Amino acid sequence: MGQTWTGGNIPANEITTEITNATVDFAERFGKYLTEEKDRNDRNSLGPMTTSQLRRFFGEVKRQQTCGYKQSDFVLLKPKLAYAVGRAKGTKIEDFYKVMSEAMGHVHDEESFDRFVKVFEAIVAFHKANSKEKN
Repeated sequence: MGQTWTGGNIPANEITTEITNATVDFAERFGKYLTEEKDRNDRNSLGPMTTSQLRRFFGEVKRQQTCGYKQSDFVLLKPKLAYAVGRAKGTKIEDFYKVMSEAMGHVHDEESFDRFVKVFEAIVAFHKANSKEKN
């Protein structure tokens, strides 16, 4: 299926135990991947994930962080993200959903939630650094 993410997932221990340089390396590769343009020669290639798509989800995660971790609220992020994927078929938000859903499955308490947020912040930063959007 053309250009899709093949760089794996965020290592579970980076969410459950400790963030290391492996997380930064992953976030850099994944953030850059999310901004890459669609391959015009491959009709199955996915378009880039926009900053607004990323920020919408990130904003909700940060709002939850401000209110304090509540598992019932956190698990409801997954269907919200799935809805966004349904609205933006053909973009890298599909790969974003797969990677983030996997990572979300490793969040079970306040500490793992905080590590998840930090990993997400790193992805957002590298997405912004590589984005070709004007804003």
